[in-house]
Amino acid sequence: MLFANKKVPGLMEDENNRAIMTEFVGLRTKMYAVKVDGKVTKKAKGVKVIARTITFDDYTRCLNEEIEMIRRQSCI
Repeated sequence: MLFANKKVPGLMEDENNRAIMTEFVGLRTKMYAVKVDGKVTKKAKGVKVIARTITFDDYTRCLNEEIEMIRRQSCI
């Protein structure tokens, strides 16, 4: 696989291994959700409870309806 866009200013690196990204929802820096071939990848820096409770539809609702969601998490 060629990395033609790697370390080139203004271009994005291919992180999907040439798979087609069908949906992208970006709420903030380092807080986004991506659908690639039906598989959902969710990222939220500093949030540990994300994989179990926050869904792709939650990201979409926050973007479209401009609402804030609150989740409870416990840290030891």
